[in-house]
Amino acid sequence: MNDYLYESDNEFEIPNLLLDRQAGKLCLPLVAYGSIRRQSNAETVHFYVDDYRFDTVWKNPAKILNGKIISVIEPNTSLFDTTPLAYGLHQIYKKRWIARYWQESGLSVYADLNVSSKFYEYNRMGIPNGYNAFATRGYADRLQYLKAELEIAKEISGASIPNLIVYGGGEKVKRFCRENSLLYIHDLMTTKENG
Repeated sequence: MNDYLYESDNEFEIPNLLLDRQAGKLCLPLVAYGSIRRQSNAETVHFYVDDYRFDTVWKNPAKILNGKIISVIEPNTSLFDTTPLAYGLHQIYKKRWIARYWQESGLSVYADLNVSSKFYEYNRMGIPNGYNAFATRGYADRLQYLKAELEIAKEISGASIPNLIVYGGGEKVKRFCRENSLLYIHDLMTTKENG
């Protein structure tokens, strides 16, 4: 695999995503990265799994290009308010670089908005105005984050109802999505925790 530098519109040189390779409506099946058997049948792949499960993607982002996958949600690494800024910027750079690489390889991309509030402004870097393909992870006990991420998606996209996928979070999050015309996707972890 070759290494590339992509154009950037910000001081940290976080690569810009391509407007013409943003994802549209969700293509099913949507599967979590990490299971080769399930992933081989996937049309869309997400990374809302434990960080260690996709360590190999950082080393070889081409491994996801199996011919059947048509869209991806950017890799999501855990970024908390206690995460050092330099490390957080590095993680945002990596996920945006990989997403751009996948776009250049023909995949459509949803920009991941699931970061702590400390990183909201940095996480917007590389997402051009007018981009309207987003995803985040829902948490029932952190609805204020989902509200903020919805506002970020509205600001970037310019749409009153942005193309925002919300993965999991249970009934409270599902209700919020319904009230805001967002796409809610049920996740197995919420079922296991509440079952």
